[in-house]
Amino acid sequence: MNKLGLLIGASLRSQLRWAGEHLYYWLVLGPVVVGFTTFTAARVVDNLSDWQPAPAGIIAAAIVFELALVALSLSRASAELYHLRRPDAYFDALPIASLTHLHAAMAARTGRTMVVAFAALVAHWMAGAGLIEAASWLPLTFFIFVTSLTETFAALNWIHWSHSRQKAVAAMALLMLLAAAACGGLLLALVIRVELFSRSAGQWLPVIAALIGLALYFITLRQHGRWRAADMEYARRLQSSNQLRLINVQRLRRRLSYATAAQLARDLQLTLRAFSSAVYVVAGIVALLLVGLTTALVTGMLPPAASSSGWLDLTWMPQVLLIKSACALMVATLVALVPLLVAYELPMMWLERATAVTGLDLCAAKLWYARAVSLIAPLAAWFVALLTREVPVVYLLPLLAECLWLWWMVSSLTGWLAFEMPARPGLAIIVITTATLAAAALAVIFWPAGLIIHVQTTHSLAERGRHMARLFLLTEGD
Repeated sequence: MNKLGLLIGASLRSQLRWAGEHLYYWLVLGPVVVGFTTFTAARVVDNLSDWQPAPAGIIAAAIVFELALVALSLSRASAELYHLRRPDAYFDALPIASLTHLHAAMAARTGRTMVVAFAALVAHWMAGAGLIEAASWLPLTFFIFVTSLTETFAALNWIHWSHSRQKAVAAMALLMLLAAAACGGLLLALVIRVELFSRSAGQWLPVIAALIGLALYFITLRQHGRWRAADMEYARRLQSSNQLRLINVQRLRRRLSYATAAQLARDLQLTLRAFSSAVYVVAGIVALLLVGLTTALVTGMLPPAASSSGWLDLTWMPQVLLIKSACALMVATLVALVPLLVAYELPMMWLERATAVTGLDLCAAKLWYARAVSLIAPLAAWFVALLTREVPVVYLLPLLAECLWLWWMVSSLTGWLAFEMPARPGLAIIVITTATLAAAALAVIFWPAGLIIHVQTTHSLAERGRHMARLFLLTEGD
């Protein structure tokens, strides 16, 4: 118990040390960006005050939120379990039982889940809802309990599946995860809307959550004890591996410098190996956007275009605007991997310095990575337009050109801003996404506006991007 307290205390001191070194981000920049984002979301919700979602929609949204929360936490929960890229790795050399490491990781995960739950309740309150009732605190406690255990269990089985590829174990783990995620989503829906459930359902749901949580705890305890040694070695080897088997550096070198081509190949290889659980989340969001776009086009949800519209007026057809908007959203979603990749490579930056990589190479690599990883978005949006036949044939090629232009503009902006906040990827995603979507919204409505923005900002943003990359390289991200 004393060792567990020491581990938790060391983790808290590390977090406090980080907070002391980054006061500007969480005292100034973070509140400003989050405040503007919340203000905008609150205005949108206020404008939609007459629309009331169905109970089934609220429950489905809560379950999807729970699944997204588990998927987003896979990388961080894995680092907490196996101390990847963390100072806690020194504890592995000390005579500390694996059970103590597991309980310390669970404590850290519970603390982070409490923060997320608090943020969700504050956002719910700022969107116009009232404070949660006193009777909802018990379901909220079980929501934190089940969610934190689910995240730890998912991370443990994610690493083990990557190591062993045991299909039977993975299938059983997936069934447990789905059941736990459904329970967590129902608990969250119970906290937000008590009236959605009957009195008996509201009483039995915490009991079921307690049973699922206990089952997850004991299964995780057994699996961690059996798998930790082998899986830790695999996780460390996977982290340090730098074999570029799927990406041909020589082909990239024909158009890029050798240093830029090598970095781009490495970054693409890391993405294909899912360097973060955010890769799965991003892919899932893009798939949902494609499904939503196809559904909106084929079900006749949009008004038809005016019959007297000229050829140039087709760019403002509801169907064309929707396709371009979906394209911009998909590109913005995919390029969100850029700041996450920069933060992931932060501890290995000494390799770049040792190989004489310049800030220009570093910036160019991330710029081309943003373009490469998001190229699928405009092509997918255009193929949906082609297959659904909701866009006139004469405008298919101009639509492809507009989608490609949106991809080029949004990915370029993200690549130039990649090194603005290397140590805070979450905040960087908010800032970069806000800036790129604002520019993309103008380009969707009137594409010459995007051209003007791109021409006016290209030189200054490119110079700043190279300067920030050079500074990031010299200071190793500190």
